[in-house]
Amino acid sequence: MMHRSNLLSLGVVFATLLAGSLISYSQVKSKQILSSVNQNWVLDRPVNIASLANSNYQFCSQPDPKDWRDGAGVCFNFNKTGNRVEGYYGYPHSDHFICIRGAVNGNCIIGEALAISWAGNQWENRPESLLKWDSEGRLTLSQGYLITTLDDNRDDIKWILYRNASLNVEGFYQYNRPRMTSPSQLCDWKAK
Repeated sequence: MMHRSNLLSLGVVFATLLAGSLISYSQVKSKQILSSVNQNWVLDRPVNIASLANSNYQFCSQPDPKDWRDGAGVCFNFNKTGNRVEGYYGYPHSDHFICIRGAVNGNCIIGEALAISWAGNQWENRPESLLKWDSEGRLTLSQGYLITTLDDNRDDIKWILYRNASLNVEGFYQYNRPRMTSPSQLCDWKAK
């Protein structure tokens, strides 16, 4: 009798240990799956620009398309140093962009903008009053004036400086790396 009682006790202990290890394995496995899902989500979730380290970034209004495109929606490609950014805001795979530099406050950039006008992308006027640059209404410009006109024997190139620019990228998605053209290749702030 004693022998059966010991075997029964030992069986209960074994069953308890087995159940405990299965539960533990299940919890570890679900945490690994959740962790890998979260690692992918981190790259596509909205982020606060002011809290980023000094580096180059690309933020877009739509999540990373994870295909051949450089971005989706409207994008802000920039370099951040301290609380200052310098870059451009525009639509990937188009010549519709505007250079921006200024101070970061949360997800807003307050500073100035530089627009380039040429035959292929002509700006009809340069309003001194408030102008919404994009259809999304995220970039507001004012106090614009012509700073340079160059004749390169083909087209007139005009640089328009907007002394007041405000860009709000709240809710934009951070891409894992900048894929659009570098701002230093498109924005010539020395022209002003």
